[in-house]
Amino acid sequence: MILPWVLGCEDFIENIKDYIAKSDSERKLVSKKRSADDVIAYLAKHFNVEVDEIITVKKGRKEKNLPRWFAIKLCQDLTGLNLQALADVFNVKHYSAISKTVGRLNALMIEDKKVELQLEKLRDCLMSEVKI
Repeated sequence: MILPWVLGCEDFIENIKDYIAKSDSERKLVSKKRSADDVIAYLAKHFNVEVDEIITVKKGRKEKNLPRWFAIKLCQDLTGLNLQALADVFNVKHYSAISKTVGRLNALMIEDKKVELQLEKLRDCLMSEVKI
């Protein structure tokens, strides 16, 4: 049986496990939310950069800051934080900057399938580290 990812508060996850999982081993595959700190720390380690390079806005930078873009996208997908909370985490003044960054990453993934595969690999690694 292939289980879908389930994101939600711990009570919700505990309640839904019995509906979608038949055995204890399958229940362990159902995941809970990650914290933004966990996601950012994982990406900083993966890309061998400082956390500040991911959470700090670099003014005037023309190159793509993929560790930051991946962190924003994965935090949006895995933490359950709203756009304003994500804006606070990533030190941007307006939450629309979060949407714009995710849009740039989505456009890049359409152009470059390697970027899309890299994001999926990072997501899978983060999800596999979840302990229930």
